[in-house]
Amino acid sequence: MNTAPSQGANGQALVREPFFIQISDTHLFQDPTAKLWDVAPEPMLDRALEEMGKLEGRPAFVIVSGDCSSDGSTASYERLGEKIGKLGVPVFYLPGNHDDPRVMSRILCGKELPPKEKLTQTFEAHGWRFLLLDSSVPGEDGGALGDAQRAWLRTTLAAEPRTPTIVIVHHNPIPVGSSWLDSMTISDANALTAILDTSSQVRAVLFGHVHQVFETSRDGAQYLSAPSTFFQFKPNSPRFGKDERPAGVRIVRLNGDTVRSAVYRFGEPLPPI
Repeated sequence: MNTAPSQGANGQALVREPFFIQISDTHLFQDPTAKLWDVAPEPMLDRALEEMGKLEGRPAFVIVSGDCSSDGSTASYERLGEKIGKLGVPVFYLPGNHDDPRVMSRILCGKELPPKEKLTQTFEAHGWRFLLLDSSVPGEDGGALGDAQRAWLRTTLAAEPRTPTIVIVHHNPIPVGSSWLDSMTISDANALTAILDTSSQVRAVLFGHVHQVFETSRDGAQYLSAPSTFFQFKPNSPRFGKDERPAGVRIVRLNGDTVRSAVYRFGEPLPPI
C-alpha cells in the first residue's frame, strides 16, 4: 500500500473533495499583539491560513470549534471573521469556554442570542448533517449542554436516522488522558454520550478545547479533536505543559457515508486521507 502523502501537480498537498477543515482554539484578543502563554495567537492564525492555502482542493466549508476569542471582545470576532472569510467558503462557528456566545453569535453567526440560550446550529452538505452544540458555561472552564440542548439533540437526531451525521462541540465529551484537562470537560457528558451511543447515524464527534490530537472510536463513531492554531498542550500529561509539535488543523474528508480525516500540522506533510 502506498502511504506517501498525495501531491498535486504543483507539489501542494492534495485532498480529494468533498472535504472540510476544522479549525480550533484560535484565541484572538482585542489587542492583536496580546499574548497567551507567552505566544501571540494572531500571527499564528495568519500562518495557519497561509498554510491552509497550500492545500490543493477547495474545502466545502470550515468549522471553528470554539475558543475563537480569548477575551470575548467585539474586535477579536470581527478580525477573526475577516481573516477566515478570505478563504471564500462558508464558515461555521461555535463557542468555547473563553468565548462570549452572545457577542460571537451576533458578529460571526448573524444571530441575536437571547440571554441564557444555547447556540445550537444544524446544516446539511454533500448528503451529510452537521449538528453544532454549545458547551460553554459563563465563567467556567468546564462545559455543560443542559437539559434543553440535549432534548434538542435527541429530537434532531431522531428526525433523520438514516442521514450520516457529524456532531461538533467545543469541550471534549470523553476523557483524553490528561487529568488536568479531563477535570474541565462536559459535566453532563454521560447523558450526551448516551444519546450519541444510540444514534447509529453519528459517524464522528469533533471537538477542540484540548489543544492536542486525540482519536478514538466508540459505538461506531469516531471521536476526534483538532490541535490549536497557536499553542499545543502536552498529551497524556497530568498537568499543564507545552507540546513542541507544530500547530495545525484537522482535514475531514466525506467519503461516501464514512469519515476519513488527518491532522495537517504546519510544516509537516499531510498524511494520506
